[in-house]
Amino acid sequence: MAFVPPLVDLAYFKPSPADRCIYCGALDDLRSEHILPYGLGGPAEIPRASCGNCARITGAIEQEVLRGALWPLRVFLDLKSRTKHQDAPKTIQLTLALDGGRELVLEVPLEKAPIVFIFPIFTPPAVIDPTGYTGGIRVCGAATIGYDNGLKELLTAHGATSVAIKQNTRPITFARMLAKIAYAMAFAQGELQRLSGPAPIVPSILGQSDDVGRWVGTYGDPPTGHPGLLHHVVAREHHDHGVLAYEVQLFALSHAPRYSVVLGRLGDQSRPGAHGSAA
Repeated sequence: MAFVPPLVDLAYFKPSPADRCIYCGALDDLRSEHILPYGLGGPAEIPRASCGNCARITGAIEQEVLRGALWPLRVFLDLKSRTKHQDAPKTIQLTLALDGGRELVLEVPLEKAPIVFIFPIFTPPAVIDPTGYTGGIRVCGAATIGYDNGLKELLTAHGATSVAIKQNTRPITFARMLAKIAYAMAFAQGELQRLSGPAPIVPSILGQSDDVGRWVGTYGDPPTGHPGLLHHVVAREHHDHGVLAYEVQLFALSHAPRYSVVLGRLGDQSRPGAHGSAA
């Protein structure tokens, strides 16, 4: 990687209107496109940047994640919600492990339940490491961030040794959301112009191809935290592979995994000096 660019504070980042759909090129029925999803506290948006059809596709991706496994964490952190979280789940189902191999399934009020999100760990993007890649997304592990929120008291009260929480977010949907964040950020910063052609990741975002794992993966080195920073999005040049990527770290203050999103091959006249972003 050639450089670590300076951060751009998304709270003050005001992208210019795209005046076309950044995904399909349509010129009509254009809406604003949040770079980071609104429900993750994303403040920056690109005006006139997504047609109605593409907005429905990317919106469905975000909704599956934000109103699925991430919902309790969003409520706990009081992140943005257009409905003020009035329709959020009031309980979380927990499975407690008891002595003798027994299990106890409980519905615990949200305010008294441990709050966790399980991040999928992917192999590197297949465009960088194609070994064994046949499509989709390759999951090789998981990492959990969360808040105790009375967990010890809950285990003690029931004589339990551990707790399990079911998570229903599909890794491939999570990967497509990461791809959308990186692509929108690159568009807003003008970095897509550095590619040798149209970004090949777009069909993966829109669900037109089953190859999101070709472009999205997880960095192998231990993640670093960014105290006081909710999310971290930064451009990376991988000159050894000739590609432009964005690093996306959601909930960066919690040492969450760092994801690599490869947007495409760098053009011959590619220039250095990209920018990162913070929220």
